[in-house]
Amino acid sequence: MSNEVFYFKKIVNPEITTGMLKGVLSKYEHPRKKINSLAKKGFLVPIKQGVYLISEDFGLRPYSKEILANLIYGPSYISLETALSNYGFIPEYVAATTSVCLGRGKFFSTPVGNFEYHHVKDSIYPHGVQLKEVFNGAFCQYATPEKALLDFLYLKETIGEFKKSKDYFKYLVDSYRLDLKTIAKVVSLRKLQDLSSYYPFQSIRWFTDELTRKLIK
Repeated sequence: MSNEVFYFKKIVNPEITTGMLKGVLSKYEHPRKKINSLAKKGFLVPIKQGVYLISEDFGLRPYSKEILANLIYGPSYISLETALSNYGFIPEYVAATTSVCLGRGKFFSTPVGNFEYHHVKDSIYPHGVQLKEVFNGAFCQYATPEKALLDFLYLKETIGEFKKSKDYFKYLVDSYRLDLKTIAKVVSLRKLQDLSSYYPFQSIRWFTDELTRKLIK
């Protein structure tokens, strides 16, 4: 490895942006040219314009798709199917890393997988978002369990032809194989009810009311 790669020893996380790299390579007159050179040599893996992974040859921790998702397009936070799967609420493997964003919805196909972003209003976005530790000392913006459920209902489901909340709730549980036992252990009904006030859809109220009835029996 060439001498300039010594500077990567100062880096802890393999996910890195052009701005971070310019700081690391600040001794060079043209840091951007050096970045391009390092990418051509395979020391950096381009993920999207302005976002890279440092080659695994440097012995850093495994990369995180969740942290990458925050860097690829933002402001954004992990939610929807990715969060629901990680919390154990749904059983399916999720092919794309799903996020909620303030800007327009986007889709990115990258060398390490697909990343989906879904827009919500400013009045909804910040409530129920937390910093989650993905690796020791490495964090990303992530929906709380309650937020992930409500985001999913708000963005992916409507009441449709259902006339009763219990029928709609049964449809959701059956269609997505929601694990109510895990939800009961993880979700705070108080937080769910509080967060639901930011979402204007009838489907949200139906779900939270029926879930509350199920879990307090």
